[in-house]
Amino acid sequence: MNNEISARDGTTGAPDFGYSVLANEYGFYCAPDDYGHREIVGLLRAGKVYEPDTLRFISRQIGTGDIISGGAFIGDFFPALHEALADGAEIHSFEPNPMSFRAAAETIRLNDLGNIRLLPVAVGERAEKLTMQVAGADGRKIAAAARIAPAGKVKKEHSIEVDVVTLDSIIAPERHVSILHLDVEGFEIAALRGAQRIIAEQRPLILLEATKPWKRKACADTLEDLAPGTGYRYSGTIERNAIYRPA
Repeated sequence: MNNEISARDGTTGAPDFGYSVLANEYGFYCAPDDYGHREIVGLLRAGKVYEPDTLRFISRQIGTGDIISGGAFIGDFFPALHEALADGAEIHSFEPNPMSFRAAAETIRLNDLGNIRLLPVAVGERAEKLTMQVAGADGRKIAAAARIAPAGKVKKEHSIEVDVVTLDSIIAPERHVSILHLDVEGFEIAALRGAQRIIAEQRPLILLEATKPWKRKACADTLEDLAPGTGYRYSGTIERNAIYRPA
């Protein structure tokens, strides 16, 4: 099949930037033209799946609970994870980059996905406002590599101010969370600290982008500090995601 369908600015109800609609076995995705150089978009353009083993693993482990998965980027995980949800379960996600957020929202619309809560925020240890770098020194959009940066270290035209919230504040206490999956460009430990209630009370299976041994240990130590007695241990890595499960 043709995996790329052209769409441009001005289309009724469409995002206000150039983009393409790409497809793979799970569904359709809004891919901004500015993100064409990203690995994920290249895979989708070829009809492939980004981190297929991770998606299969989460889908098999979710049970009847909710998934927290973010940052959303363009919502490339949404169709597959939505397919695995039990009745009444939800996906909770977040994406502070405005273009990525709008693309993820369009991915939700393209696939007619319900039970997804997507918020235009970053997650961290406390509620605050921080600077996010969204473009490189050459002005090129850095898309999925957008990251929180120290104030004054990035040119104003290459950054935006974003709202940071805690996961504990945006996930209702009555929700049962089975999976906590975080890929937040180095902000994982801060995000964990803002999810102390969820981790201690819900004991979800946790997947974190942590490819370096020192970071895997730092995440394990953080989980022990946040929820002593839960017995969280590093259990292996799937693709770029370190897995931690409670005792």
